[in-house]
This record gives sequence, structure tokens and C-alpha cells, in this order.
Amino acid sequence: MQFTPSEFAAAVASASDQLKAVQAGLSTLRCPEIRPLRVKLSSLSEASIKELLKDLPSSHAKADKDVDYVYVIRVAEPAADTVSSLRKALTKAREIGGDYCRVIEPCPDTTTLYVGRSKSLKTRLRQHLGAGGAGVYAMHLERWATGIDADLSISYMQFVNQHDLLVQAIEDGIWESLRPAFGRKGGK
Repeated sequence: MQFTPSEFAAAVASASDQLKAVQAGLSTLRCPEIRPLRVKLSSLSEASIKELLKDLPSSHAKADKDVDYVYVIRVAEPAADTVSSLRKALTKAREIGGDYCRVIEPCPDTTTLYVGRSKSLKTRLRQHLGAGGAGVYAMHLERWATGIDADLSISYMQFVNQHDLLVQAIEDGIWESLRPAFGRKGGK
């Protein structure tokens, strides 16, 4: 049986209802606590990453199943060429091959490297900061950025029992307003 125009109309009506629910949720949403982390690129190692992330929730507990995190990774104390140096280094690493995130066309004044979302914050940040996580789309900073003298600021927010589309809208809104140098907008 073929997909029909009436099924399409029903799908559009359902999407419209979902978006209205997200809009209502956004209109009453308060900013959650924004928690900080800071890391020195030149000090990245498996041990330093483990120490930095040790107090983050593992997200393996049953209570964590309805928790989402939205995070922002940026240069902590921006110098004029820091983001440019990072962009060049990642572009070079991507030429060699691998599973690196996308380098976005230059946004002249951005200090933001990446905006993302995850149900398992500790695992996701380990992928971005570390050299492991083969095959996973991430920054993998330990592989290519330890020669750059810069500190990164990581800010994250926790959302509990929020609609998936609402959290996605928040991530997309942050992405649009900060215009990161790496990654991509939108869900998987």
C-alpha cells in the first residue's frame, strides 16, 4: 500500500501539535543552572580528562533516563588567533582522515568551538576531549590540539523530563546565537 495524502495531512497535524507544545514549553522555561568546567589544551591526557570529568554523572542510573544535557565548548580567554589556530589544526587533522567533527566556514568573531547535546555528558565530553572514541563524530582534541596554548571553558545545563523537541530547540537556538567553529546544527 502506498503512503497517501490523508496520511501526510495527519502527519502535518501531528507535527503542528508537537511544535505548539514545544512553543508552550519554551515560553515558561527558566534557565537551568549553568555548570562550568575548564581545561588546558596542552595538558590533555587520558588521566587529566578522567580527573576533569570524574564528578559528572555517568548517566547509567535508571533515574538518568529522562535527563538531557546541552553543552557549550569555547575558548576561555580568547586571543585573536586562537580559534583560527584551532580551525587550521582540525582542518589538517581531517585531511589525514578520521572521525572528526565538521569545520564550519569562518564566523569572524566566534569564541565558541562546539555546541552539543547528549544524554551521557561524561561520555560525550570524553569523546570531544580525548583521543579515543574511534568512529564517533567528535572533536577528539587530544589527538590534534595539545600543541595549542589555550584554555577551554565548558558550560553545561541539565534538562530533566523535558520533551525531546524542546531540548533540541534549545540546542539549536544556542547554536544559532553562538555560531560555533565546529560541528553542525541539529539532531543526529
